[in-house]
Amino acid sequence: MKVSEFQIASFSIASSEKQNFDAIANAILPRNRLLLVIADGVGSSLHGGEAARLAVATCVEMASSAEISDVFVEANNRINAAANSDYKQWSTTLTTCILDSDKAYVGHVGDTRIYHLRGAGIQTRTKDQTEAEKLIDEGVLSRERARRYPRKNVLLSALNGSGDYELQQSSFEVMRGDRILLLSDGLYRQVGKHEIVQLSSDNNDVSAFIDALKAMLFDRGIIDDSSVICAELNMKDGQ
Repeated sequence: MKVSEFQIASFSIASSEKQNFDAIANAILPRNRLLLVIADGVGSSLHGGEAARLAVATCVEMASSAEISDVFVEANNRINAAANSDYKQWSTTLTTCILDSDKAYVGHVGDTRIYHLRGAGIQTRTKDQTEAEKLIDEGVLSRERARRYPRKNVLLSALNGSGDYELQQSSFEVMRGDRILLLSDGLYRQVGKHEIVQLSSDNNDVSAFIDALKAMLFDRGIIDDSSVICAELNMKDGQ
């Protein structure tokens, strides 16, 4: 019997000496599944970084035994409790991916993203919950104009304790050799999808791929907290 095995690499870089508002984590779950999670605290909120770390910690704690929708509810409740305790605003995105031997299960709020790489192809497995994306859907903005839209970073959905968020859930098939990336907007706004595909194709080793991605990011300049966590799916003989 073949069982899944994962190679993982990541980085999370603050844009300044101040707090990093991004948070990432991974964890092995029962039945040899892998949890990947990323959160990007909203910069306009006073405690975005704490909100991101709290959301990620909640996922790691609960993912092995709870439905993903319940994990998001609990993360939002904990953010609400923390915000009420000091009367300051907390807000964050949250994107999770649970990898099995042949399938990936997604939970998503906000504009952190999941990219699915297979060979020379790449697919975005999440949809940005932003004002710009809504205007694209409505035909008001083109993709090109949206890149210059002054409110492109405005979120329409986030975990902020209010309970008023839209949880996107989906699944997709995976196979040996696929690479799954969770990344924050600080990274994907600086490095394009075609460049990520090229770096992946040039680097068979996952750690080398992520190191090359980091080097390209530094060459471009870090304008926002930038994070990625990548897992490559392999197989090994099981019992």
